[in-house]
Amino acid sequence: MKGRSTKPAFFRFISKLNPMSKHENALIHESSPYLLQHAHNPVNWQPWNEKTLAEAKAQNKMILVSIGYSACHWCHVMEHESFEDETVAALMNKHFVCIKVDREERPDVDQFFMEAVQLLSGRGGWPLNCFALPDGRPFWGGTYFKKDQWMEVLLHLSELFERKDRAIFDQAEQLTQGIKKNQFKVLDESIETNFSTITTAMADKLETQLDYQEGGTRGAPKFPMPDLLHFQLLLKNQNTKVFEHAILSLQKMAKGGIYDQAGGGFARYAVDGHWHVPHFEKMLYDNAQLIGLYAEAWKLTKKPLFSEVVEQSIRFCERELLGPEGAFMAALDADSEGVEGKFYVWKTAEFNDVIGENAALMAEFFGIGKAALWEEGNNVLVQAFDAEAFAAEKGMSVKAFQEIKSTAIEKLLKHRANRQRPATDDKRLLSWNALMIIGLVKAATIFERQDWLVKAENTAEFIWKEMRQPNGGLFRSWKNDEAKIDAFLDDYAFLMQAFIALFQQTGKAVYALKAKDLLRFVLEHFYVDEQQSFTYSTRDSSELPVSTFERHDNVIPSSNAAMAKVLIALGMLFEDQEYIEIAEKMIQQQAEKMTAYPSSFSHWAQALMLLEKQQLIVVNGSGALLAVHVLRQQLDDLTLVIADESRQLQAAKSKPQLEELRLYLCDINGCRPAFSSVEALIAELNEV
Repeated sequence: MKGRSTKPAFFRFISKLNPMSKHENALIHESSPYLLQHAHNPVNWQPWNEKTLAEAKAQNKMILVSIGYSACHWCHVMEHESFEDETVAALMNKHFVCIKVDREERPDVDQFFMEAVQLLSGRGGWPLNCFALPDGRPFWGGTYFKKDQWMEVLLHLSELFERKDRAIFDQAEQLTQGIKKNQFKVLDESIETNFSTITTAMADKLETQLDYQEGGTRGAPKFPMPDLLHFQLLLKNQNTKVFEHAILSLQKMAKGGIYDQAGGGFARYAVDGHWHVPHFEKMLYDNAQLIGLYAEAWKLTKKPLFSEVVEQSIRFCERELLGPEGAFMAALDADSEGVEGKFYVWKTAEFNDVIGENAALMAEFFGIGKAALWEEGNNVLVQAFDAEAFAAEKGMSVKAFQEIKSTAIEKLLKHRANRQRPATDDKRLLSWNALMIIGLVKAATIFERQDWLVKAENTAEFIWKEMRQPNGGLFRSWKNDEAKIDAFLDDYAFLMQAFIALFQQTGKAVYALKAKDLLRFVLEHFYVDEQQSFTYSTRDSSELPVSTFERHDNVIPSSNAAMAKVLIALGMLFEDQEYIEIAEKMIQQQAEKMTAYPSSFSHWAQALMLLEKQQLIVVNGSGALLAVHVLRQQLDDLTLVIADESRQLQAAKSKPQLEELRLYLCDINGCRPAFSSVEALIAELNEV
């Protein structure tokens, strides 16, 4: 994946957005921070829409689709080197209809052209630059280009197109057919799958791919993979080695420079093999998932480091990403003052001056000049020691050391606040906010924090009020009091998951009913029965030559895997077997790939585990909601636990309603006789 090189280096260049520039293009009317960064380029950038695509056809000009996002360091580098250059811009404007795309606003466009580039080269990344015929079919592309390389590409392709070279037309047809072949699967209805062996096979395969020294998968760069790590935690009783690797990974990440030791929150990835030097951009989707993951890990291990990460990361999101309306902004840039990471790094003398008393102690703990040292005398803070062991070595109590550490962090944050901040991408994306709701609900449940639950409900209320369409659909993005862009499958899937989580924690049936309303809409507009999958865009979307199906899990779970989990959960809650049967067919079609490529199918594995278990606990009577809270603190999220508060769900309606506390444990084989206490039910679960 293109990002920064594995050798850390600073890149200095002029401001990304120069409002004094004599140039202004059509992007000036957009709201995306990434698009606005390019609004004063001499390139005649256009936004992706039907009008621009029609213009390319009418002029019979090739299309250049350039895709990135606001926190992307190498996107900024290419902009400065090429897109701000008058000579390069003139060449681009003469021969191409130039379209700029924010991949976070239009992941459908990004998926399509990314697949084209990956078919061509076997790899992809951002900035993504793809060339297409006037009808939109891609024929060539790549990622970052230096200025001289870029100009050579532009000249060569323009010459080929002007002389109507058959090669580019043949390439466009082959690529389009290749994308169709990858997206539209020939389904084998006769497949018989032994589901019970799949997760075991996945765990066994994973064992050979993991880094047992530093955590994560082998090699560099190292990306946090929250969903894969969550799957590994769920294997606690099935594969101890894979489970313990997940705990090791979480410890290494939390103690590394990829985690902001002063301010909380994780950067997108580390460029090295030991989590030290990050690519400094901070994304909401990473932190949303990692908050829930670390909460789950704390529940299983009670390690103080994990609870500290949860607390600090939520504070970071509240402090730097939460908007006044209650939704969370998308990302923080990697750069400030034209330098990557400048906001976060520390010179040794500066660090000592800021800390003052106890500077030597904290410098040793944070690895200043040693484990934290990067380049040019800069330190990327790490936790060089376990806090408990370090305190003991210094003859201090853990409490006394933590107080000194907290004071030091307050001083670092106060000093850092005077630096020029990285730019904030302040659009609110529905799917990422839904992930944040899920993370907050899980943390609120495990740590019994009502204030975090309130924040989750506030975000859900904002989405439901401000990002719904009159037809029952959703918008993907919101900024400046305006929601826009039809939502994609991940927006719906993650919001439904968020509503299910809120329903379980609060007992408010309205959340489950909202999830079911959204599911009806998605089944009507996204499901393709012949593919036993959901399209990423609505079926009637016509802007791209090929509809895409997102099936592979990555840093963010795939939208189809998320839909499988939603279908099973709502099938259980509303006792609708049809939902569960759809999910079962979806999982069955992925079974072979799940065992072959476990790291790319971790959410599918969780859907399969939910399908195989179908474990539901219904609680009613006196103290029902309290009993639910106790159970959810102890059980993993493969068991649905609901309080019978409103009788609006079929799973609750079918249970007798009594005054005294009763707990009904149901699974794929039916329901057991009611239990009269949480302790009795837990004892039963422990025997199973």
